[in-house]
Amino acid sequence: MRFVILITLIFLVVHSSLFSQKVITANSIGNFNDGVAPFLLDNKWGFFDNAGNIVIQPKLKVFVNNYGDSPRFSEGLTAIVDFETGRVGYIDKKGEMKIPAVYYSATSFNEGVAFVGRQNDYVMIDTTGKIIGQNFVAINGYYSRFSNNRACVQKGFVYGYINKTGKFVIEAKFDEADDFSEGLASVKMDGKWGFIDTLGNVKIDFKFSNKPNSFMNGRAFIQGTNNKWGIIDTVGNLIIEPIYHQVFNYSGGYAIVSLMDEKWNLTYQIIDVNGKPVKVFGKAANSIETITILSGFSEGYAIAMKGCKKGFIDNKGKPVVGFMYRELHPMSCGMAYFEKFDEKTKKVSRGFINSTGKEVILIEEPKF
Repeated sequence: MRFVILITLIFLVVHSSLFSQKVITANSIGNFNDGVAPFLLDNKWGFFDNAGNIVIQPKLKVFVNNYGDSPRFSEGLTAIVDFETGRVGYIDKKGEMKIPAVYYSATSFNEGVAFVGRQNDYVMIDTTGKIIGQNFVAINGYYSRFSNNRACVQKGFVYGYINKTGKFVIEAKFDEADDFSEGLASVKMDGKWGFIDTLGNVKIDFKFSNKPNSFMNGRAFIQGTNNKWGIIDTVGNLIIEPIYHQVFNYSGGYAIVSLMDEKWNLTYQIIDVNGKPVKVFGKAANSIETITILSGFSEGYAIAMKGCKKGFIDNKGKPVVGFMYRELHPMSCGMAYFEKFDEKTKKVSRGFINSTGKEVILIEEPKF
């Protein structure tokens, strides 16, 4: 009797687990952002949440994106195109139009601001659609997203920074310029890169021949003339000489780097903010067991590969999601896209796993 009960319980658990997965029918999907992910069905876009519930039915015929990627929500809004007029507006996560489709182009919101194109210029709007800045750049000029209350804008052939009223607060005089991060931005003058603060003061001298990475966790990777990477702090002190072959930016106080020896063998390390190795992945005698790291940390997880299968490791180097996937994207909003090949059935399954490795959402192709 106990055996029968046990078998029944096992069946119920397995049955419940299988049917707790949500299935989304889609021709194409995108990654999670702002709590939802996009999916394309019959040339129309919709969105689903991290439980697999469809929050916007596939009804958006056209989307706005500078690079041809799938649409994405940011700060509760995403830009769409009115197919009849060809103009751009913004909808919320209920699919309701919140900012009328009257613009020629639009970007994602960041720090409460988006850039939208009118017929002859660009303006900045807030999340209510109110115009908060204009007359800051010619129609063909470059502009970046806002970060640290600054956006990089091209004026002629040089770059400067504006505030959220569209006023230049850092003179356009740099040959190249990057976004602000942790109060600092890398800029280039006379062939060299340095860092400025949000008031335009030079905080780290113009001494780098190659473009530095942005600051994260008070550290930035800088590239030496030997094409290897080192680490500096926010006042320019050299923490680690340029010795790394490849680097992924800091996140949560940890970064992933690799070193290459004279025989072109790579050794991956997880390091702390002082460059001290937390975990060293030595090259195993059997190459199938060698771990290769493919990304930096996102929400505490990094993509790693053993043999030809991918999984996740944490910031101590411990595998937290097994090496079983042929494709795996970075964790975002607690979810990661996967593709898995079944050796027995020769079929590919795809969908999203959560941070525990549970396959929560499955994606299937339309049957007709």
